[in-house]
Amino acid sequence: MPSTRRVAGKNLRQKECEFDAGAVWWNAVCDSHDELEKHFMTAKKDQLRFQNCRLLDKLWQRIKETGKDELLGFFWCYRFITDMSGHGYDEAWRLHCEEMEAAGSKTSPRSFCSSAARLHANNPAAFVLELGFRIESIALWMDAQGSFSQWLVFKHCRGAWRGEETKRARAMQAAILATLPQHLRVTKFRRRNIKGAHLWEGLGIGADYDNKPWNARQWSMILEQAARLAEKSIDCTLSESWLWWCYPVFKRYDWNTREVKEAAIGRGFTEFAEANGVYEQNFRRHLMSMGLRISGRKQKRKRTAPLADFVQRISLPRIDKTLGRVIWY
Repeated sequence: MPSTRRVAGKNLRQKECEFDAGAVWWNAVCDSHDELEKHFMTAKKDQLRFQNCRLLDKLWQRIKETGKDELLGFFWCYRFITDMSGHGYDEAWRLHCEEMEAAGSKTSPRSFCSSAARLHANNPAAFVLELGFRIESIALWMDAQGSFSQWLVFKHCRGAWRGEETKRARAMQAAILATLPQHLRVTKFRRRNIKGAHLWEGLGIGADYDNKPWNARQWSMILEQAARLAEKSIDCTLSESWLWWCYPVFKRYDWNTREVKEAAIGRGFTEFAEANGVYEQNFRRHLMSMGLRISGRKQKRKRTAPLADFVQRISLPRIDKTLGRVIWY
């Protein structure tokens, strides 16, 4: 967040007709996704970083590019993304609200936005801190949702991001074709019911990245790979899903490896117990293999980590929905 600025309360109520909060958000989302895909292609196995505050950084850059006041820009963006208008981030919105409640905030996003002018007028510094806390929260949960779906696809079909460009294109199209059975629908054509799936032209199926059509041999390789991927189940354990979705809490509240491991065992993931030979250094390597880094400092063992109850009872989103978002849409 930018440094505290004195902005008159009336500015928070003015119409943001010259500031397109939706465009700023979605451009930032696209920027973060593009950067993550490039990271897939270049990073070595031990260098992978998935949830790395990319969306928050890109959002800040996009707001600065508009030339508008950054505080107002962040406020308008927060109001836009939390208005529950079907932006496709319902799970991120839910977890953001639950985090705010667990952190002691009794104000919903809608109430916070509607009372922003009064809050700013009464205590500008406190308002800026609260807005920064909230915008970072929703951005990290959105980052978790988007990067989780990309991570699942990355694990499911690494060839789409590794190797020579033509091979990557074939692998990605095979992965898309492998999802077709999940999107079948019945349409009428000449009084007949036909079951099939619609392929958007923008997906580029049928040609390489230079728009050169595949030859018969290449098509055969793509279809064979698609058939193998269609039979392959999503490689994600329940413990991995929990670690991924709780990572925004671990990162924001400076959890260390020991605290994360103890919370995982408390959640019921006994595979991380020391009786199974999973010591803290092994657990840390497991997190690194997922592209998640825990950087919290050493704490006294008697400390109760912030939002410990929240991560113990968190309701995890369904995996298949997030996978479909990236690989299909």
